[in-house]
Amino acid sequence: MPSKSQSLRPRLCTLDKADTGYGFHLHGEKGKTGQFIRLVEPDSPAETSGLRAGDRLVFVNGDDVEHESHQQVVSRIRVTAGRLELVVVDPDTEQLLKKHNMKCLKEYVTDGVPLPFDEEEEEEEEEEVVVVVVVEAKEVDGTVNGDERHAKGGEEDEEEDREATPRESTPVPERNGEIHMHVEKKLSINSEKEVMSPELRPRLCRASGYGFNLHSERARPGQYIRAVDEDSPAERAGLLPKDRIIQVNGGSVEGKTHSDVVSAIKAGGNVARLLVVDADTDAFFKKCRVAPSTDYLTGPLPEPVLNGNMEEKGFVADAIPALNLSLQQVKELARQKRSNKKAPPMDWTKKNELFSNL
Repeated sequence: MPSKSQSLRPRLCTLDKADTGYGFHLHGEKGKTGQFIRLVEPDSPAETSGLRAGDRLVFVNGDDVEHESHQQVVSRIRVTAGRLELVVVDPDTEQLLKKHNMKCLKEYVTDGVPLPFDEEEEEEEEEEVVVVVVVEAKEVDGTVNGDERHAKGGEEDEEEDREATPRESTPVPERNGEIHMHVEKKLSINSEKEVMSPELRPRLCRASGYGFNLHSERARPGQYIRAVDEDSPAERAGLLPKDRIIQVNGGSVEGKTHSDVVSAIKAGGNVARLLVVDADTDAFFKKCRVAPSTDYLTGPLPEPVLNGNMEEKGFVADAIPALNLSLQQVKELARQKRSNKKAPPMDWTKKNELFSNL
């Protein structure tokens, strides 16, 4: 089965001009080189050819246009007699080419993007490890919302900025009489008016089969759950995508390579004990400057570090009583501090001796 990277390649789109034109809008973007497909009209030659919004134009009728201006590319398209051939790359393919510092070539349309050996090996390793887990400890629910992107606009638009639409966090469905909010971790108040906050703890999972994919990310250390198979024991047990693995069979995997973690899981045969944290719990322990461990499955949790020093909380507490002083008391404290800074009194004899020496 080919990996995602191996399936990414440029696309050749062939268009026959209709009475109303080709049916796509071209534009440039600030801070980016090249011309992009902004909008593909429905039931148009562009849509039929497979052209998609967000594609970047690389070749027009076999000629490289990556570094040509908007007007130059438009002129090439307008003077085309007969069939128009466009070679384009989607955002994922462009990111793959940039990652390996590669220039898009026409032969990649049929041959695919030639990946370095280590990239192919890493993809194979990611597909290799799949383990089903059964959660033993209590956990806090969370939801993960995907990003949505779209493009729209008019023909021959130049250099326009795109705006991102903010998304609100979604409450998780009710569980055991409590409602947990994702990301904000809002406080909930029970019938006795006690203020409670959701506990962020590691989760100890016991694996006894298959059901999730493990991968590493170059941008940040650690080994992460990339995907959980739908309707699998892993999904039913509560293992989540983006969980970071802390321990395998009681041994820490912090700082270990992808291959080391794969080997540690395989060494347990069909059973492995995994200690994992979700993104929110991981961030909480980093604020506490404490490594997650099985010690925090139950019992008290660590305290977050405030401004780099946990002792500052005591300083703030000591300063709070001063807020209850009256204005007269505050003035008296200020006068006492000024008095304490004055030099000690000197009698007349010592003053006389001092001036005589001068």
